[in-house]
Amino acid sequence: MPWQTVHMTDKKIKNKQSLIQQLREVAEKETAWLEKNRLLYTQKREQLESLIKERDLTGGEVTPEEQKLIKHVALYESRRSGMWDLAKEINEEEQSFDQIISRKKR
Repeated sequence: MPWQTVHMTDKKIKNKQSLIQQLREVAEKETAWLEKNRLLYTQKREQLESLIKERDLTGGEVTPEEQKLIKHVALYESRRSGMWDLAKEINEEEQSFDQIISRKKR
């Protein structure tokens, strides 16, 4: 294999390793945030559901408290959903890394 090709492959490997490490660090922070806020999310979700049921029975309007809870619940659920996307991206990058390594060994 020509020297330039080996050098480019080594550079790709280092870049891929760095990217995977950065993604893992983001995932760790996001997981910590989700864990820290899980109980609060559950409480807010239950409170929101209770307010919605109450409003449905009385025919009232959405209260500022309900709007606030809707935003908080949506934020948590959005970040939780984002973690699935992040985990998928990490997995794809690791597979790509494995392919680069296996091609280099040939």
